[in-house]
Amino acid sequence: MFLGDRLRIIRESKQMSQGDIEKRTAMLRCYLSRVECGHTVPSVETLESGLRRLGFPCTSFSTRERGSRIYPN
Repeated sequence: MFLGDRLRIIRESKQMSQGDIEKRTAMLRCYLSRVECGHTVPSVETLESGLRRLGFPCTSFSTRERGSRIYPN
């Protein structure tokens, strides 16, 4: 699973739109869309900061998966 897929799943599980995240994190909706579509990868600092502001656990992205772009095996 790619980072963007994981981010989208978490966002949708919280019933939030990209616009909701934009308001709470100051990350632009177009940037969030690019991350979710896999066109860009946020820095670790940006990802942690956004997750912290949303109250999401950073551990949501720490699971190793075979073939993952985040944690290549």
